[in-house]
Amino acid sequence: MKQLSYKLPNRVTIYGLFLCLFAIGFILVGNIDLNAKGHEKFKVAMLLPGSISDAGWNALAYEGLKEIEKQLGAETSHAETRTPADQEEQFRSYALDGYDLVFGHGYEFQDPAKAVAADFPETIFITSSGGTITDNISPANFRVEEPAYLLGMIAGMMTKTNKLGVMGGQNIPSVNSTFMAFEGGAKSVNAEVEVSWVYVGNWEDIGKGKELALAQINEGVDFIFPNADAAGLGAYEAAEIFNKSETAEKEERMVYTFGANRDKSDISPTVIANAVITPNAFVQIAKLIKDGKFKPQIYTFNMLTDEAITLTYSPALKDKVPENVQKAVEAAKAKILAGELKVPQIDFTEKENDKD
Repeated sequence: MKQLSYKLPNRVTIYGLFLCLFAIGFILVGNIDLNAKGHEKFKVAMLLPGSISDAGWNALAYEGLKEIEKQLGAETSHAETRTPADQEEQFRSYALDGYDLVFGHGYEFQDPAKAVAADFPETIFITSSGGTITDNISPANFRVEEPAYLLGMIAGMMTKTNKLGVMGGQNIPSVNSTFMAFEGGAKSVNAEVEVSWVYVGNWEDIGKGKELALAQINEGVDFIFPNADAAGLGAYEAAEIFNKSETAEKEERMVYTFGANRDKSDISPTVIANAVITPNAFVQIAKLIKDGKFKPQIYTFNMLTDEAITLTYSPALKDKVPENVQKAVEAAKAKILAGELKVPQIDFTEKENDKD
């Protein structure tokens, strides 16, 4: 009896300990499952070459990042990086922090991405523009050439001087391709038109942009299409100055402008229409990666891609565009969407892809 009474408490104690261990194990398994890869928050970062207050290239990308956060429930971050060394360092920093996707928003981010990507095979690097492809680098080419072609048609049909101007931040293929399309659209409706191409040399110098635009206007240009980020704001200032001048009244000439990449109707009363990249374009590429459908290739977004790229008129100035011009633009747009009209542009797929 003594022996029996001695063993019984030990059995109860052992049974109790077993239950405690089982409960602890259950909690640990539950925690592991909650923190498993499939339950981690989707993390998306974006490197920008300029300020999100530029009302253009950087602002539209930031809007896209915020839409990714909103629509996909992603954790997001962004950084302004202007030099290749800073871009490489920030790419590496985000990858070390476990970001699933890092955008480098510009043609110039290709080499910094290549310098980092091989060390972080779990992170996908997307560059806006270009043709560089590796196992975890792909370009997302936001092709605004098609709406730029339509802008050219508007300018070509409405110009009174047969002189049009384009202004780039830097002389790079992605900018030149939009100008090629713009000029093609203008000349498709007006064989007499001449297009003046100028470059600021950077993306920030508003004063230089204004100076170049005033020079174009003094040469008779009455439509300007700037694709120069913040520097392009100078073109809008120049057009506004001229339109208020005695020269404009004397020559009975107004200067109109266009918006590139982002709708800039609220930036200047001279903006008559825009070639726009919508935030939806960024959401589309991010969703592919979140859903595990990423493949190393060039991802191209244009007017055919679920409203990722479009043309918008300024609400305040649309009535300045004659009905016959609007009808011609709509007819050309329909042909583009039907695949019957190929807009002149640079083919980035001809760039040698890096598979090493």
